[in-house]
Order: sequence, then structure tokens, then C-alpha cells
Amino acid sequence: MVHNKNVTSYSWKDLPKLLIVLLAITLICLLFPSHDQAAYRYQQGQPWAYEDLAVTRPFSTQIANNNPKDSIQAPLQLEFSAGDILVRKGEQVTSSMYKLLNQYFAQPVDFTGQRYIYFLGYFLLTAMILGALVLFSIKYFPQITQTTSGVIFLVIWPVLFSFLVFLINKNDTVSPYLIPFCLVPIIVYNFYGGRLALFIHIVVVLIASFLSELGYEFTFLQILAGIVTLLVITETRYWNVFFRTILVIMLTYLVGYLGLALINSGSLNMAECKTFGWLAFNSLLLLLAYPFIPIVEKLFGFTSSILLAELADMNKPLLKELSIKAPGTLQHSLQVANLSEAAADKIGANGILVKTAALYHDIGKMKQPELYIENSKGVNHHEKLNNFESARIIIEHVTEGVEMAKKAKLPKVLVDFIRTHHGTTRVEYFYRNQLSSEPDREFDESLFRYPGPKPTTREETIMMIADSLEAACKSLKSPTGQDIDQLINKIIDHKIDNGQLSESQLTFTELATCKEVWSSLLRSINHVRIEYPSEVKPSQG
Repeated sequence: MVHNKNVTSYSWKDLPKLLIVLLAITLICLLFPSHDQAAYRYQQGQPWAYEDLAVTRPFSTQIANNNPKDSIQAPLQLEFSAGDILVRKGEQVTSSMYKLLNQYFAQPVDFTGQRYIYFLGYFLLTAMILGALVLFSIKYFPQITQTTSGVIFLVIWPVLFSFLVFLINKNDTVSPYLIPFCLVPIIVYNFYGGRLALFIHIVVVLIASFLSELGYEFTFLQILAGIVTLLVITETRYWNVFFRTILVIMLTYLVGYLGLALINSGSLNMAECKTFGWLAFNSLLLLLAYPFIPIVEKLFGFTSSILLAELADMNKPLLKELSIKAPGTLQHSLQVANLSEAAADKIGANGILVKTAALYHDIGKMKQPELYIENSKGVNHHEKLNNFESARIIIEHVTEGVEMAKKAKLPKVLVDFIRTHHGTTRVEYFYRNQLSSEPDREFDESLFRYPGPKPTTREETIMMIADSLEAACKSLKSPTGQDIDQLINKIIDHKIDNGQLSESQLTFTELATCKEVWSSLLRSINHVRIEYPSEVKPSQG
């Protein structure tokens, strides 16, 4: 087994992916304020809501002199140099300050050269942020960056939310606090878990913070909400759990903003009270995650827990057909599903994925169900076949299952489970029969081997072992706990010795945890009899 197999090679064929990332960076940079026009919203009598505004070019103006001590009310001449502070954050925008700001932003200045400098600055910062996201994905989620659609999935979120912030900045009646940034971690979590979801969320918020000009409070609150989202979200397929998650997110927003408002001003003004309304409505918009998840699923070819739960419904056509044509196989699959899900949950793998895959892994047996022992009803149909024919039929349940799964349009990830659940193992029973029945005959050993490939993911490995364990345990007669433990060790050691786990991402520590789970479950399933202590004979005195 390997601990982490994330070595990924790239070539000129990956040029389209690089171009997609550069296009995303460029699109985001085009949305940034151009600095030659007001990128701020302010009103007379309201506090300045942005960071300190520094003058970027020499600026002079005249304002009315309202000092009653001056006998001559001549206008005051004000001179500002580049870097001087025009207005500070939280400062009240008085009548004279309002006119001063309007005059500053209304200056007809040629920014042709500077505009390119600003664009370059934004480009460098955005490239660093998105570059960090791509490098993180290459290291920890290489399967995403191996496809063009995966790269688009990574960069579409910063682009989409940057565009939303840009549109809202153009509208004086709506606040950027309305934008439901926590949609990102909720949706990404369904496909790739919490680590990538949090990283993408932070990237989106950092870029949006440049665009919104709302300062560190905005950044702090959105990142905090994203962290809380990933701490409380467990399932989006259950409405009651999802509603509780949204309520916790709303509470985080409201309490967090209350704390920031009290720190900044020591009280609540009308503008800050309106923000509470925007944040509450923002939280309600997170309900859009539920319809968006299947949309993203279809667009990018992903598989969510919602779809997996639907496919695990026993009324689905393939499972219903399996229950009729091969009821013994269905019972075997249900037991494998239970063993696999319990082990996956224990080590933090995807339990719903491996459970659903286990239900479908033997659908290929429906073609000739009577030739498999669990459906044979005590009749040995292989007596009429030679060892080569029997092995071919047994092996074909994998290839037949793959074809049936594709025809039923099952997700590719489930098809991969069907392909790998026997790896490249031999059909040992018929192989050994052939050796003993015709010891002098030479034959191709590959005729008795499954085509593979070997399992690579933790979930595929768990299901392969659970499948072998469930089948092997049926051969035990009134087993003791020790018998079951020995069987588990024997089967797993055999898989390792034959190289079946050589490409797996499952670690030995995780495998040891899975062994404990399987030992406990198989003891219950097989009604382990009590192990009595050995009789102690009284000593002859």
C-alpha cells in the first residue's frame, strides 16, 4: 500500500487549463475599480464606511470659509499631496467634506498610464491568490486538475462572486453583505470535502474584499461564517439538518457583526441596523445550495451525496431487477454495503459512496445468476463446464457489470468500483482445480485472472476487502471470535502479498482500524458462539 499517491505529470496538453486560469485572472482584474472614477458610495451625514482614503495625486481646491471669527469670509485654499489622508474610516461626512470628496473624484485626470499600473498590481495579487488555489489542488486533490472541467470548477467561484460584488457595487440600494458567500463551501463540501471547500471560500472572500472596499470587517465576517459552515454542515440531503445549519450560519453573521459594530462605534446606528437585515436575508439565500448541487453535478460530472442516496434506494431499476433475478447476490451486496460503510465512516472516508457502490458491485451476476453459489439453490451448475469456461463466466460478471452500469448511466465513480472490486486476483477455486485435474497441461494463467485495475482510493480498497470477507465468512461453521480474526488477517495478508493493495491510498493505520470494525460486525453477523475456558483438572494429591 502507499500512503499518498499524488504524483501527477503535466505536459503541453495541459496548456488549455493554464489558459483557463489566466482568463479567470484577467476577468476578475477587469472588475476592479479603475481609480479614475469614484469607487465608493457615501452620503452626507453618514460615516465614511471604507478604509482611510489617501490622495493618489496632487489635489487642490477651494471650500467656503464658515469661521465666524474671520471678518472676511474668503474661500479657503486646500492643498493635498499624494499620500495625504482625505477622509478617515468612521469619520462623519459633513457638508464641506461631501463637497470635497465630490470635487476630488470629479477631477479630469489622464489615467491612461496609471490605469495599466493599477491593472498590473491587481493582476499580480489575483494571480498569487488563484495560483495558490491551483497549487493546493495539485498537491492534495490532483484528480481535479487532471481535467479541464475540474480546473473550471476551481476558478469559476472567484469569477462568479467577483461579478456579483461588481454588480452590487454599482447599485446604491443593495449591500455586498447580501451576497451568500457561504454557498461556496456548502456546494464544494458535497463533492470534495471540507479542506478544499474552505480554501476556495477564503480565495473568493479575499478577492471580493478587494472589490467591495468594506475593509477587514467584511473579510473577517465572511471567513468566520465559512469556517462555521464547515464545522456544522454534515448533510445537505436532509432538509431538517440543512435548516439547522443555515440557522447557525445566520446566528454567526448576526452575532459577529454585532461585535464588530460595537468595537467600531460603541453603539448601533441606522446604517449598521440595515446590515443586520442584509445578513439575515443572505443566510436565507443559502437555501439555493439545494438546487445548485445537482446543477453543478450535471455540469461537471461530479457525484454528490444527494445523488448517491437516491441511487441507494432499493426501488431503483437495477437493484429491483437484482432482487428478483439474483436475490442471493442482493443479500451478499447488502452485507458488503454494511461492512464497507461502517469501516469507511470509522476512518473518515466517504461512507455513503462505498455503501452505494457495494449495492451495485455485483450487478453483472444477473446475466447468469444460477452459476454463482449464493443463487444456485444447492445445485452445482459448473459440473457441466470445464474450468476454463467456469472461470470465464465468473470473471465476466465484472465486465458485464461495467456495461450494465454504463447503460443505466450510473456515475463513473460507481463504475470504477465495479471494475476494481476484484483487482487482478485469480479465480483460485477453478485455477487450482485445473492444476490438479490436468497437471501436465500448459495454459495461460491470465485466463483465470480478473482484468483489474487494482483499487486506488480508500473506498475502493475497503469494498474489495469487505467483499472477500463477507463471502469467506460463509464457509465458517459455528465460528469463534478467534476464527473470524484469523480469517480477516488471512484474507488481508493474501491481498497484500499478491500486490492487490499496492496502488491503494489506504494507510496501514487505517487498515488496522477497519480490521477492528469488521471483526466486531462479523462476530455479530455470524452469531459467534461463546468461547469456554479450557477445563482445569484438579491436581492429584
